[in-house]
This record gives sequence, C-alpha cells and structure tokens, in this order.
Amino acid sequence: MTERHITHSETLSNGCTIEVKAEILRDGSLKMFMGVYWPDGSAIVEDKHPSPHLLDMEAAMEWAIEKAKTIGNSQRTL
Repeated sequence: MTERHITHSETLSNGCTIEVKAEILRDGSLKMFMGVYWPDGSAIVEDKHPSPHLLDMEAAMEWAIEKAKTIGNSQRTL
C-alpha cells in the first residue's frame, strides 16, 4: 500500500494557528496529529492521537480541523 499524507495549516482570525496531519500507514492504519498554537507559536494543544472513530482519512481530517478550529477560536488573544 502506498503511504498517503494530508496536511492542513491555517491561521485563525485571533492569530492562533492550527496544524492537522493525517497519514495512512503501510499497514492501513490512520496516524493523526492535531496542533493548536498561540500567535507566538507556543502550544495550546498538541494531540498525537486524536480519535475520529471509524472515519476514512478525508473525513478524519475534516473532523480534526473543526476540533482544532473550535479550540483555537475559543482562545482570547491580545
């Protein structure tokens, strides 16, 4: 099986940034990462094992992006 990767990075309106990565490994399992960062780059959340149960890679990415945006947009920045 060929490895597949998807990465999404975005700066939110409050200056926080999100980074979401998904990768299908050779054994067919899905590896994910979700990061939410303050405008200075320090981590708010870094989750190496988000759990989008029973979703394919594209749906898992959409789920993780929305989760990261919710966390990021809830932060108050100056």
